[in-house]
Amino acid sequence: MKHLLLVSFLISGILLTSHVAVKADEFVYAAPGFNLAHGATMAVAPFQNLTQAQSAGDIVSNYIANMFAQSRLFRVYAENLFKIRMPYAGLNPALPVDRSISRKIGQQTGLNYVIFGSVVEYGYQLTPTGSRTLPIVGIDVRIVDINSGRIIFAGSFIKEGVSDASLNSVAMDVVRSFFERAVK
Repeated sequence: MKHLLLVSFLISGILLTSHVAVKADEFVYAAPGFNLAHGATMAVAPFQNLTQAQSAGDIVSNYIANMFAQSRLFRVYAENLFKIRMPYAGLNPALPVDRSISRKIGQQTGLNYVIFGSVVEYGYQLTPTGSRTLPIVGIDVRIVDINSGRIIFAGSFIKEGVSDASLNSVAMDVVRSFFERAVK
């Protein structure tokens, strides 16, 4: 009987670890009194891609724009706004968007907020035992208030999925974590 119970616990543990995320880390700063005003106009800038994965920055910034737009709490512009407006502002569209670029474009277009950042992880890594690969996505994200020029939200989010999860589903989970922390 004890042997059967031990085997049941081992099988349960294996099943549980194969169907849940192994790792989820977040570091978040929110300015005192931070609250994104519902109905505000915001843009999601193209995210800088610091990974080897082609288009990771575009993928993540599009997921963020979609998440905020689907909430119907904000009026959202995607990264095309920056690609179109940067040359008119005398800026190279290939530059990574930072607080000063966000503010300059945001003031010209009447935005309340700009979301910008970088993708720091987007790929697969081996488990510590080297027996399988797991998808992992990590982002650093900032929200700047255009009127004050202050960073009102800053966060780092990283998630490691399960072996049968897709890279894009893990990216969506990371974006969802960011959204849930930014929109309370």
